[in-house]
Formats: sequence, structure tokens, C-alpha cells
Amino acid sequence: MKSSVSPRFLVAICAAVICAGTLKAQDVVVQKDNQKREGQILGIANGQLKIKVGPAETSIPMAQVAGVTKAAPKAFDDALAAWQTGDANKTLSILRPLVDTFPGLPTPWAERASALLGEVYLAQNKLPEAEAAFAAFQKAYPQAAAAADVGLARLAVTKKDFKTARAKLEPIVAESEKITIAPTGKNGAYGQANYLMGMVLESEGNLPEALKAYLSAVTLFSEDKAIVAQAQERANVLIEKQVIVP
Repeated sequence: MKSSVSPRFLVAICAAVICAGTLKAQDVVVQKDNQKREGQILGIANGQLKIKVGPAETSIPMAQVAGVTKAAPKAFDDALAAWQTGDANKTLSILRPLVDTFPGLPTPWAERASALLGEVYLAQNKLPEAEAAFAAFQKAYPQAAAAADVGLARLAVTKKDFKTARAKLEPIVAESEKITIAPTGKNGAYGQANYLMGMVLESEGNLPEALKAYLSAVTLFSEDKAIVAQAQERANVLIEKQVIVP
């Protein structure tokens, strides 16, 4: 006779699976004194990281935080998807609350979200908001100097201040020329830097070098699809003019 599984046993198994999934989903904060806290990071406000551990909520001064592990929320992926389609308004509606909730959270996705906010404002031609967003990004992530400089260069190009843009971009483009395969995040920054340098070079009348920069953004550093599309558009214009890469 076949043995049957009791409903109580099945409930226990389901509970164990759910519990395991919950544990995997927990965020982790490591403090400078090596104390570790696991729970749900709720956000950052007034220099305090808010985390829910079990039923209790507590705050940890960011000055005491050594590291954080938190998976990117769905909102971040949704914002990137909207940005890749060129929908700046939708991107902003998703991105702004995310950046406001996790300003300065030391994770790659939060850093990228903060940097992207300025770009979105630029796409909407909101220059004061873009400038404020880039300044906030610099303050929140002082170690991300290259990404901040790309954002400021983008702002300078929008203002047609090509001299300032060139000064910001030159070291980043020079660095990218030594890279064969750039890691995620850095790849996108290199792509933007080359695209913007192409615009600077076009303004100076150096069309062959501009085409080279655009094609680098298209072929070598293609992580940011929106930048790839813009670089390809400019490259096509120069190719139609029979410009040749030096």
C-alpha cells in the first residue's frame, strides 16, 4: 500500500522553503566595528541608514557603515528599461523616488541610479536640475570621480562649453583606449565619454577623430544602448559626408 504524505508535513516543507527564500533575500550591513546586521534596508536619511531587523527598525550612522549588500530593486531595472527606450519622463518618475530613498547607498546599482538622474534631467533639457543632480552624485559618491566627470562633461556639452567638456573627458577617453574589455558600469561610462568627446571634436572641426570616438562608443563600449544609438546617429552623418577614420 502506498504511503501518503500528511498535510502537516507538506505545510512544514512549504514553510521551510519560504523561510529559506526570505533569508536569501535579506540585506546585509557590515559596520566598521565588524558587527553585521541582516534585515531589510529601508533607506537613508540625514546620514542614517535605516534597516528593519525582524519586527524592529533601527538606524546606523553612515559614518559607521563599512559595506552593504542589497540586490537592485525592481524599480532600478524598470528605470533602466524605460531609459533604454528613450522615455525620459517615465525614467524620471521611477528613478527619482529610488535616488531619494537610497542616497549614497554603497552599492553599484544605487551609484548608477544617482549618476543616471542627471542624465535624465539633461534629456529633458532641465539644466538646473541636472546640475543639482550631478552635484548630489559627487557628494554621495566621491570615489566615483570618473562617472561624475562624465556627467559634468555632458552638462558642459549641452551648454556648448566644449573647452570644459574636453578637460573632463580627456583622461577618461585616454584610459578607455588602454582597455580591451571594460567591466559593467565602467563600460557605460567609457561609452558616454567617447560619445561626448566625439561631439567636442566635431565642434573643433576634427571630423575623422570625432568619427573614431563615435565608433568606439558603438563597438567597444556598448553597455548603454541609448548612448550607442546617439553615437551611431552621429557616426552615420559623418560617414555620409565620406569622413574616414584616421
